[in-house]
Amino acid sequence: MLKNPDSFRRIVAGIALLAWPVFEFLAFLTSPPGAEHAPAVFRTHETAVQVSALLYVWAALALIPVVLALAHLLRERAPRASGIGAALGLVGAGHGLTLFTTDFYDLALAQVLPDAQAEAVTQRAGELPGFVFGMLLPGFLLHVGLITLLVTLAVVKVAPWWVPVAALAGTIVPFVTMDQAPVVQSTGALLHLAAYGWIALRVLRMPDAEWRGVGSLISTRV
Repeated sequence: MLKNPDSFRRIVAGIALLAWPVFEFLAFLTSPPGAEHAPAVFRTHETAVQVSALLYVWAALALIPVVLALAHLLRERAPRASGIGAALGLVGAGHGLTLFTTDFYDLALAQVLPDAQAEAVTQRAGELPGFVFGMLLPGFLLHVGLITLLVTLAVVKVAPWWVPVAALAGTIVPFVTMDQAPVVQSTGALLHLAAYGWIALRVLRMPDAEWRGVGSLISTRV
């Protein structure tokens, strides 16, 4: 496989398309309860906080080849959308990596400071313009980039329309269930697994020649 770069890239793309929603599901499932980073909750669930944060980081890492794979599938049929979606998605994924490391700092604050001080530091950090405009808001470009790529895949008939719809629903679920139990929030990742898993299976089954020149790509039959 390593001697064939086309095969290697195709298989890495397919694995990443499957891995990122799996990491996302496990990250939500292992996250501590509650929508806020309450110091008492973080201290009580310190192992879960670290495991969940690592899984979120790995999910964000997996998204980098995911974005590149989706853009590759569009490079001949929709080169402009491919480039725009890839640029937005990669910027968002990169910022996501930085955001998911903050749980470790919140846990450390909860362990060494009184609750009121830990909460004050976390709140102040979240208000800093550099964090809000330089890290937090750019992270949302990931969703814009992914939806751009997925909708374009449906427009050019590379994927069925239920794929971007399911992916969008999977993105929305965690935001509307923030106050629910982690198991409820994790259901959004299952929708992502259905959407990206469909593409992953097509990519993994694709001949290398088809991956190399995607102009003749993909029957949308399920």
